[in-house]
Amino acid sequence: MSMHLDDDQIEIIQEFVTESRDMIEQLEPAIIELGQNSDPETMNAIFRLFHSMKGSAGFLEFDHLTRVAHAAESLLDLIRNNEMELIPEHVTLFCAACDFSKDALDAVETSFSDDAMSADADKISQDLHQAIEGPAAGIDETERVDADTLQPPVSDEPDLVFPEMEITEEMRNSFVQESNELLQNAEQGLLAWGEHPEDSDSIGDIFRNIHSFKGNCGFFGFGHLEKLSHQMENVLDRVKSGSRLAVDNPTEQLLASLDLLQQGLNHIADGKEDFIEDLDSHLEDLKNLMTPLLGDLLAEEGVDKLAISSAVEIQKKPVGEILMQQGSASAEQVAKALKRQNESGEEAKAKAKPVSRSKVPAKRQDIRVELGKLDNLINLIGEMVIAENMLIHNPDLKGLELENFGKAAQHMSKLVRELQEMAMSIRMIPVSGLFRRMIRLVHDISVKAGKKVDLQLIGEETEIDKTVIETITDPLVHLLRNSLDHGLETPAERTANGKADKGTIKLSARHEEGEVWVTIEDDGRGLNRDKILEKAISKGLIEGDGSDLTEKQINNMIFAPGFSTAAQVTDISGRGVGMDVVKRNLEKIKGKIDITSKFGQGTRINLRIPLTLAIIDGMMVRVGTTTCIVPTLSILEAYRPEMEQITVTPDGDELARVREHFFPIVRLHQILDKKPDSEQLCEGILIVLEYQESRFCLFIDEILGQQQTVIKGLSDFIGNVPGVSGCTILGDGGVSLILDVGTLVESFDNKKVLADAAAIHKGGK
Repeated sequence: MSMHLDDDQIEIIQEFVTESRDMIEQLEPAIIELGQNSDPETMNAIFRLFHSMKGSAGFLEFDHLTRVAHAAESLLDLIRNNEMELIPEHVTLFCAACDFSKDALDAVETSFSDDAMSADADKISQDLHQAIEGPAAGIDETERVDADTLQPPVSDEPDLVFPEMEITEEMRNSFVQESNELLQNAEQGLLAWGEHPEDSDSIGDIFRNIHSFKGNCGFFGFGHLEKLSHQMENVLDRVKSGSRLAVDNPTEQLLASLDLLQQGLNHIADGKEDFIEDLDSHLEDLKNLMTPLLGDLLAEEGVDKLAISSAVEIQKKPVGEILMQQGSASAEQVAKALKRQNESGEEAKAKAKPVSRSKVPAKRQDIRVELGKLDNLINLIGEMVIAENMLIHNPDLKGLELENFGKAAQHMSKLVRELQEMAMSIRMIPVSGLFRRMIRLVHDISVKAGKKVDLQLIGEETEIDKTVIETITDPLVHLLRNSLDHGLETPAERTANGKADKGTIKLSARHEEGEVWVTIEDDGRGLNRDKILEKAISKGLIEGDGSDLTEKQINNMIFAPGFSTAAQVTDISGRGVGMDVVKRNLEKIKGKIDITSKFGQGTRINLRIPLTLAIIDGMMVRVGTTTCIVPTLSILEAYRPEMEQITVTPDGDELARVREHFFPIVRLHQILDKKPDSEQLCEGILIVLEYQESRFCLFIDEILGQQQTVIKGLSDFIGNVPGVSGCTILGDGGVSLILDVGTLVESFDNKKVLADAAAIHKGGK
């Protein structure tokens, strides 16, 4: 493709890159599934995806992408037609084709060309063609099996079990959105071509839109839409090649067929199956538009098909004239074929029905929005929340009774909250796309490590902020690599330990306590406490023998930079880099990571991610002259204690009794180094806060009220402050710190205090 591109061409290429990446995300899980279960439907779905990518890349003249996709499509075609047996090497080749396509799309996105991928394309194309021409080709007819009974080949490749490929609601909605765009583009092109039939360039655009629509329908198994769009494609192909049709301009017939496609698409948007009434009749109407090709008629007259094909390939004169010059056909044969073609044209013209068109509106209306615009929208809403607080809590209004103002302020708060929730929901997408990308990762590592794995995906419909998904992708990859390399044992080791030879990894997501929890759980070796302690002591991370450390403190040692208990470094993991990066990435989005493990039984890692990164509900509290915000979701209750409810341990730790339970007390004025109104606990307020399974009491002077809070990051000059997640701007323009309940627990080492509290409660004191 020329490097001198206008804005429209650049937009087309960017759409191609986006759509192709979506196709690859769908391809990889399907290919892995194909390796385990040679299901004909899965084969057809993969074939259609490669075919669609080939068609789009070919239209845009990305030749290297086109030939790799074509080679993969050709190999798969042999397999699905039972002309070749599927073997593990084929699955590896298809995965390699996906990897090449990803790299090529990166190149296209950067330079609008795939020329830099020439050498890589040569290599993968050569490998695919060698597989096509290999000894596996040409299975004897006696060995051929029916596609419905096709069984997966027996191989030494590790036994992997992956989730079945299913069409999610997100995928269906994405299909409807894209299909509406394709049909609308095709309609505009047909209307323009109908007015200016001499403009042959527009036919290529119409053909591309219908071809892409057909490929998408094929992937999703929408048979009625696929058949009708395929027949439309045939008609457009005739127009492109300059062949005769039964009518001078088929625009009206094609527009009517376009309306039928829109009707079927509206059915799908409503959650129904695709259906076009009287489909066969409509297909016949389109078929009647096309006269038989001269080449086909000449073949019926006995002319060699290879000669006809060659003539068509080099055609600059009429095919019949070329064949006569070559001596491949006689003048009598050509004349007879031309006569039959004319007769067929008249017959097709007579059959062509007059068309009355009734425009069908698209059922679903969607637009694509650049993520940066959504980010700006979220920021503006955050500023609006601040402005609302500054207005409603303006110090100038203190002491005034303004009934009408109060009503207006209440209504404004309701609208701002609804606007905030709507804007947040726009950025929320299911984790299914992220989870299904992990299928390929698990497959590749399992094969390399020689392990058997049952990967289970749970809660794929759970929605999370798009920017958060981008942030946790790398941590998730690293954690899965660790689970596969260090966690799961080899089949022989598992059998020797009385386990099934196939290990299980569960990747799940769910909403919990105003957060999204993403969990990686395996049934492997678990963490070895002794090895972790030995390594920590050798690196000087702890003093003594570590006998006073809790399970959680020991587990958290693995997040130290360069920490690894691996006996040897592999190309999968073991260098001690990664877990500290995982923790830092999560801290960027105010997330947490928790590890629980039982030696010999397995490990569970919880990623706890805020549902929203911008706005939270908070309770404003005061200590001395300083105000702070406590997240409402962490608050269980608040009360003014009596002195008989307070217990002091021999170590000097303070515990508060709340309905026969003892919770440690954290004094906020000590954290902030501020002077409180009083240091007597009975003269202040205790707020009972919860973090995971831990509860503690925060001692403050006063609760000032509840409000929506926009989280602002602390400046780089200040850096990270223990116990603080950020700050916010108050109604009077002042700045207030937002407390991080989880960090408070960790920084004050409350686990020991909690253990004392549990002992006191158990003793009935």
